[in-house]
Amino acid sequence: MKTRTLVTAALLVALGVALNYVPFISRVPLLPSAPFLEYSPSDIPTLLGTFALGPIVGTLIGLMRALAHAAVGNTGGLVGTTMDAFSSMTLALSAGLIYQYMKTRKGAVIALVTSALAMTAAAVALNYFWAYPAFGAPAELVWTTALPFNLIKGTINGVVVFLLYKPLSVVLHGQRD
Repeated sequence: MKTRTLVTAALLVALGVALNYVPFISRVPLLPSAPFLEYSPSDIPTLLGTFALGPIVGTLIGLMRALAHAAVGNTGGLVGTTMDAFSSMTLALSAGLIYQYMKTRKGAVIALVTSALAMTAAAVALNYFWAYPAFGAPAELVWTTALPFNLIKGTINGVVVFLLYKPLSVVLHGQRD
């Protein structure tokens, strides 16, 4: 891995962790029925890195960000960290695999929509079979909490990344005029 790629990835990991602590945009409950599910924009740097550096590096950014967040005090414990890492990695890998072959606006939209759906499916499955039962919650609750939460989260992150990627791509790719 090139030094520039490694440094860019590390900065995106750090930015992702930092975004977990920005008031008014992080730790926001999106659903009144599930205040324990809090939105964080921390996957935005992961997706930016995925588009700029590829699916493998993007997936590693998602994993490292989740682990770093856990190391600095994530209150979700093992279950929360696992859910965070798994959903971020699914998001990055699915977006990156599509975008690496379709580097157009249309490709970006397809990648972002598909990755939001893939992340939602992965989160619903993991919540249904593992996380909710681990916390003693009925697995059926997933359909009214985790499903809409992850669709909303994926939509917010996708829109922000779509708006930010092109203006930031020069910096992320290290190109100068």
